[in-house]
Amino acid sequence: MTLNSPDVLAAIESLHRLRACNPGREVRFVFLTTSRIAQERKNALPSGVAGLTAWEAAASGGGVEELRVALLQRALSEELRTFVRNSPPEQLRAELFSPMVFACGALEWRSLEESNRRAIVNRRHQLRSTTDMAHRAYDAVFRDAVACALGPNPRCLNGTQLLACLERATSIAIPSSVAVDILGERSERPSTALSIKELRDLAEVLVETGAPPSIDLLFPGAKSSARDALVDAFSVEPRLTEIKSNGVPTSASLLDLIGLPEKKHLIVGQPGSGKTHALWHAANKLLAAGTIIPLYLPAGQATGWHDLEEMVTEAAPGVKLSTLFQDPRICIFVDSWSEFAGTTKVGEKRRALRALRSARLVATAKFADMDDSTLKQWNLDLLPPDRVERAVAAATPDEALPPSPVIDLLRLPLLLAIQVLSDARSATTGDLLRQFHAHLMRGLPERFTEALAGAVSDLSLAGTRSFGRLVDELQTRSAKLEITDPARLLRNLGTILERGGQAVPCHDLYWSWLTGRGLLADAVAERAIDPLRTRESYALAIQSGGRAADSDVNATVREDLVLAAALEISRGADRPVPALTEAFRRALADPRLAVRNRAAIGALEGGRPELFRPALEVLADLGRSSMYPSEWKQALRPKALYAQRATLADWLGAPNSSLVLDAIAEGGGPEWSLWLEQVAANGQISWAEAAATALGCCGDVPQWVRPHLDTVIASHAWLLRPAATRRANRALARFIAIEYERLIESVVELNSSGWIEINRVLVGCGDDDVFGLLLSHFPAMRPRAQELLGFAVVEFGAPWVARFQRVALATGAPHHHKLAKKFSPEIDDETARAWITAGHDEAGWRVLIARHGEGVLPELIKQLPPSFAGVHHIPALAYMRWLPSAPVTLIDEIWRRLGSPMQPKATQDLLNAIARVYPMGIPHIVSFIAEQPNALSAYHLRQALLLYRDWQKRSGDMLVVKTTDGIERPFPDWIALHCVMSQWEDHFTPELLALTPELAIEYVVNHLDDKRAAAVLTVLKGVAAYNAPLLDRMLAVPALAVLIPQVFAESFDLFPIDALRRCIASSDIDQESLLYRLAATANPLHRAAHENLLERVLTCSPKWHDLHHVADMLRAYSREEVLQIIDAVPHSREDCWFWFVRLVEATRGERLINEDGSVRH
Repeated sequence: MTLNSPDVLAAIESLHRLRACNPGREVRFVFLTTSRIAQERKNALPSGVAGLTAWEAAASGGGVEELRVALLQRALSEELRTFVRNSPPEQLRAELFSPMVFACGALEWRSLEESNRRAIVNRRHQLRSTTDMAHRAYDAVFRDAVACALGPNPRCLNGTQLLACLERATSIAIPSSVAVDILGERSERPSTALSIKELRDLAEVLVETGAPPSIDLLFPGAKSSARDALVDAFSVEPRLTEIKSNGVPTSASLLDLIGLPEKKHLIVGQPGSGKTHALWHAANKLLAAGTIIPLYLPAGQATGWHDLEEMVTEAAPGVKLSTLFQDPRICIFVDSWSEFAGTTKVGEKRRALRALRSARLVATAKFADMDDSTLKQWNLDLLPPDRVERAVAAATPDEALPPSPVIDLLRLPLLLAIQVLSDARSATTGDLLRQFHAHLMRGLPERFTEALAGAVSDLSLAGTRSFGRLVDELQTRSAKLEITDPARLLRNLGTILERGGQAVPCHDLYWSWLTGRGLLADAVAERAIDPLRTRESYALAIQSGGRAADSDVNATVREDLVLAAALEISRGADRPVPALTEAFRRALADPRLAVRNRAAIGALEGGRPELFRPALEVLADLGRSSMYPSEWKQALRPKALYAQRATLADWLGAPNSSLVLDAIAEGGGPEWSLWLEQVAANGQISWAEAAATALGCCGDVPQWVRPHLDTVIASHAWLLRPAATRRANRALARFIAIEYERLIESVVELNSSGWIEINRVLVGCGDDDVFGLLLSHFPAMRPRAQELLGFAVVEFGAPWVARFQRVALATGAPHHHKLAKKFSPEIDDETARAWITAGHDEAGWRVLIARHGEGVLPELIKQLPPSFAGVHHIPALAYMRWLPSAPVTLIDEIWRRLGSPMQPKATQDLLNAIARVYPMGIPHIVSFIAEQPNALSAYHLRQALLLYRDWQKRSGDMLVVKTTDGIERPFPDWIALHCVMSQWEDHFTPELLALTPELAIEYVVNHLDDKRAAAVLTVLKGVAAYNAPLLDRMLAVPALAVLIPQVFAESFDLFPIDALRRCIASSDIDQESLLYRLAATANPLHRAAHENLLERVLTCSPKWHDLHHVADMLRAYSREEVLQIIDAVPHSREDCWFWFVRLVEATRGERLINEDGSVRH
């Protein structure tokens, strides 16, 4: 549907005519159609925006002149043409644009009918009707509507008539209210909220239907020892490591995320790392625990947010989604978040985040992008090498263990499963997938793989996984190969199933490998250039022995030099392609660094030894220019580097040498040890750098490294991270264990992070022997070493925590902070009581409470003093917070001991203890606060509010307080208002107010002075939607303006463009921070502002972060719009422009220009 559509123009004429015939009356026109908004081909708007999109923007306050000109280019009646030409902008907006709403992309009539039936069902409590009666009542509504439209009476229907119609339709022989009471369907809960049983039923359906395919089922003949080995390997819950640029990253399990204060989390892991299975199993465990209800949504094949909504509504017809997603009892689990809606529908991800604004969210993704900046991000740790070795040894006891590079590869759960369950043996991912497929192909026609791979590659290029299209393409290709009944063969193969009309492969990596096989066989590289996801497919197919045709190499030289190099090396030809050689020569001599960068990466991808040194010089130039292309991390392959180590040694010491050493440490093998020793002896790198790199790529501590270990730990401890991550250097962990006290007391500088890095090595590379050695030395260690080792022990986990606790807490020494706070279920009552006697009473009581629950409450109550007045710390009261629940009698036991004055800590512990009484504890606290709001400080009121929110999450109920004027307010709003009006406290009152954002914004705009407004806005991060008065208030005060990027962090896409320009023009706002936020919330309606920002960053010398942010803004545009922007921008084909376009390509996942800079229309 476009501005040129005859129906659209007729509707505009009708609106104008209706207004003229009905002076003084409000006339509105909604144009409802299932068609979607499209771009005009004839007389398109100069801005490139679709006409009907521009109409919506004009109606909402945007400019009208471009649309006025566009309308005058269309065939209009003379009356309408005169009105459009002569009306002032505001009149045109008020009388034409605003009254006309184009509701495009509406559902077809069947969906509308079902939606209307659901709407009536949702109002069934208002009608006092059953669900079935309400569902059938829609027939009566439709009948009355038709009768009214065709009858002689005034053709008007209102809400009263609708209600009367529904009451008649739901009436039975006795009043329906009586019937409902008899049937027991009356509920005290709000009509739109699901009961806990309904929520559990919904969760069970979603978990069951979203179950991922299991590789195990494809190997029915696998040995029981192999299956047992896999079960053992996967028995330990996967660990997550916080993605953090500085500071100590947190380690957690997936279920730990539910209890963290941050509500939204993203788990990132490479393909094959087990993200989907980890998330699905976590949802099952959470459902079994019964605390939080997980709603599991597999989003990989969803085309938009609507698809995910349908998954829920199909499982629970009639559910009101807006209410469901605000329910504090649920947590949304979304698998394949990075693939959700594809790279061309960025707005769908934002739509999802808005719908889930109030919900807890845990999602998995291959990678994180700018849209995910509001989510706390975690890396999914791979399997430990020792666990992989144990699984392989148990499954194949008669075979020697694979070498360490293969063990490192098998840390991916998918590849370990293939290796253990089948006869596959390989050192590359692609070849393991080939052997996996060959194992399942036994007994099937040999050329069926060719047909299947071609069909899958065709779907991949089309950007779909439609099962119907897959079968159709498979049948076409099979017929040419004289293969009969390919659909049956596909079922027998079992690796690709149908679910909801979509093709669901056993794993995405398998689908990608098939795609690569098909692309190589069909020699269609020209079609595969634009989508960058095909690069992974080509790599997997080439690893499995695939070869590119000469025509593919020649076809890609001009368009994509790096792809051409990768395809050429697959051919294994002695003579390189002349056109490619000439392209490398020209590009490496180009004065533009961005062009040389592409050539250097291509030279490394293509394994061209004569170009190795020029490529390294480009890497050095990048270091001098502070440019950081991410492609180098993949291009610097240790195996290829080792073949050129003589050239590398000569270059080492140039800028960016650290990148090469990092690549060797992260992926190299023990063969690098001698070379590292030599280059250090020659003075090209320091002994500390060489030693740390060797520790990463060796499974031991080379003799030449030992004299330099103290230097590494003292001044270069961060260089030990690759060794800790690879988790293979047990010798290093053993050295640290033996020397731990000396290293902490004499080598690691005080207040440095060196202890964190050596603890990482212990946790990553250590095993039971290493921690047994530490435990034997632990009693004799000095307090500081004992304290810091406790952090490593807690992270290493059970059963070692309990073993160290038995030694540490028996003495009563006060420095075991981390160990004392960790609960260990292995501890018995006798040990726990010994701890209490020794002075570690908190740890002891926590064990007793965990083991006996309310059974120890009488003992705790006996230890309470008669009065709490003036007492700061009451141990028994403090430990009650560990109770899983408490009887209602505890309220009186505690409350009668209140006295004056109450000390802050005692008050805090009192609130925590009463909150354990469910469900009566929190209402008691709220009632007390309502009666005596000034009795508690702002700190304790904030604590009470957080406890109330936990209670509300569990119960689903809401407490209200009636004010003296008779108005009922939710407790959070009431207490925030009271604190603002009666007892402002500089730190905690702003935090309390920020827990109710709408109220906080209203007070910032209308009531608070600048200082207090700044205090509130400082803690009000990313929760404010666009609010014109708030923006005006903040822009007027420099101290408030600086907070605009964080306050509006998630809503800049909703800003009118004029408001956005005011922010960009403000000297009080940190523009780099603003650019970052604009990049995360880009809106194509802001195109003019984006183009101005682009021109600004291209005018200066290249600044990597600024270019990156502006490039991210173009994710939300269509491909055609992006091509227009980059083609029209000034400074075309200059170095800065090339960098910018390559960043846009990376963020969008598609090739936009050829190597010479020509745009790929």
